[in-house]
Amino acid sequence: GWLHLAHGVRGCAAGLRYVIYLYMTDLQDPSKLIAEPAGHLMGPIGDERIGDVSNVLFTNGWIADEDGKVFLYYASSDTRMHVATSTVEKLVDYCLNSPADGYTSAASVETLKKQIEKNLSLKVKV
Repeated sequence: GWLHLAHGVRGCAAGLRYVIYLYMTDLQDPSKLIAEPAGHLMGPIGDERIGDVSNVLFTNGWIADEDGKVFLYYASSDTRMHVATSTVEKLVDYCLNSPADGYTSAASVETLKKQIEKNLSLKVKV
């Protein structure tokens, strides 16, 4: 599929904040959404929350090297530029294996419980 990077507003207890999302569409039909992980890929933390327009992260673009390393360029609070790194493999894994949003607290708790159970079953016994 196609990986898409976007920024948008998200409500939180402290008000609104702008965060970065990642989602995937079908390779043959990019209008067809195939993966939409819950939550957000990145949100402002620490000093990223302070600036001309506080509590904001937005994407400026990204590039991938031939070896699959991804450089994600973003800005925080309309004040600073940053770069984060990942890999195509990790971003695809995040998209395809992060659960979709349940849109309620109860649904989110159930999703977390299932993820914890799954992760505990993967624990290596020593």
